[in-house]
Amino acid sequence: MTSRAADRQIDHRSAGTTDPAGTTGSAALSARRWFLVASPVLAGLFAVLGAASDPAVGKDGLVLWRAYAENPDALQFKAFGLHWAFAFWLVPPLLIAGLVRSRGVWIANVAAFLGFVGISTLPGLLFVDFYDSAIGQVSGAETTAQVNQAMEGMWGVPAMAVPGLIGFVLALPLAAVAAWRAGLVRWWAPIAVVAGYVAFSGVATWNAVLTTVCFSVFAYELARGTRPEAPA
Repeated sequence: MTSRAADRQIDHRSAGTTDPAGTTGSAALSARRWFLVASPVLAGLFAVLGAASDPAVGKDGLVLWRAYAENPDALQFKAFGLHWAFAFWLVPPLLIAGLVRSRGVWIANVAAFLGFVGISTLPGLLFVDFYDSAIGQVSGAETTAQVNQAMEGMWGVPAMAVPGLIGFVLALPLAAVAAWRAGLVRWWAPIAVVAGYVAFSGVATWNAVLTTVCFSVFAYELARGTRPEAPA
């Protein structure tokens, strides 16, 4: 038995002894495990919804705000989809930290902290889309531009947004590396995660589909690596 496999068996057995009867604890741990496994896939699927609904893909400035004002229904699906995509995107770093007990533990700690920073900030920022659309509908896209320009002078905006963006970019790849170091996933799982980020850089529908495929590879590895070990 390799040291990594031994670490996993110890982790699973120690986790299973928290409930004297065994049944309740086993069901709860199984639910937590499947939430972890499902999160990367759900992140990709919600990203597909958001990208497919975006009425202003690849646009910015007045053109973007005018499109938001003229297409409030599509915009709501876009913001809703990306909100939950980013939320599920940052769940694995928080949960993987509890599974890593030896190799990669500090990487997992950093990933969990960055995941907390990202999930506390980035998903909520999508609410700004609703304001952009509503302002444009009431006063025109020019007013939306003026409001956004006024916000650029507020130090609190980057103070909140930049750490959230950093957490979003770094948390999941670091968590994947920590899971690999701990023997929970194989070496290609972190590569699949990074490939998912690269694919999502375009934020078009096909980009999000590719991200979903890459994240599904990572989810499969998590499912494989966290399954309960057979009794020795």
